[in-house]
Amino acid sequence: MKVFAILMLALCGANADKIIGGTAASGGQFPSIVFQEKSGSFFCGGTIIAANRVLSAAHCEQNLVGLTVTGGTTSRSSGGVTINVNGKVVHPLYNSNTYQNDIMILELASSFSSSNSINVASLASSSPSNGAEITVAGWGDTNSGIIQSLPTNLQFVNVAVISTSTCNARTAYNGMILDGMICMGVMAGGEDSCQGDSGGPAYLKGTNTVAGVTSWGYGCAQANKPGVYADVAYYHSWITSNMYSGFR
Repeated sequence: MKVFAILMLALCGANADKIIGGTAASGGQFPSIVFQEKSGSFFCGGTIIAANRVLSAAHCEQNLVGLTVTGGTTSRSSGGVTINVNGKVVHPLYNSNTYQNDIMILELASSFSSSNSINVASLASSSPSNGAEITVAGWGDTNSGIIQSLPTNLQFVNVAVISTSTCNARTAYNGMILDGMICMGVMAGGEDSCQGDSGGPAYLKGTNTVAGVTSWGYGCAQANKPGVYADVAYYHSWITSNMYSGFR
């Protein structure tokens, strides 16, 4: 099984997720995406949902010392605005075994200023329909093999929403897709998120509306094993009610 945070690879082995089969993003194409670093080491993505709030995955949770997010750039090595993380609120029912409720909000020490390259994402208020076009973006692994290959430049790939019944079939995830999870990908394989894309956004294609948070999957871009995401609409009430409270 894959989980998408880079720092978890030694523990999780094949449990990680990245952008496979994607394309390099252009400047300002995804103004709400950020990447997280711990003491200068990249490990997860995120989405700006308020000037000083970032949505991410619970399995990306880290100690706050040395934790930063960077937005406003397509490069992991240069540009953008980097802000320290002051607090976090993790879904209280997050299950690290099943990855159910894999969602978290980060409180930033200061606010991003809106610009052509930085902007707040909208939250999807209803779950996208089966077959809806989705764009997944991140700086995660671009090699579905054993050797990891992390891009410097932001990558994206267009996929589609896959029905829970198809995703839960015996030949696919065999019942592992639980409430609050949504499959987005290509059942034939070849295009997917991967290690390092964890916590990052899955947008409704052509918009700055985030519909999913990159969570988990088996391998990367494998047939019958699409990426699994936290369904933002399912957690809409939790997100909005915890935007400004409960941080630690």
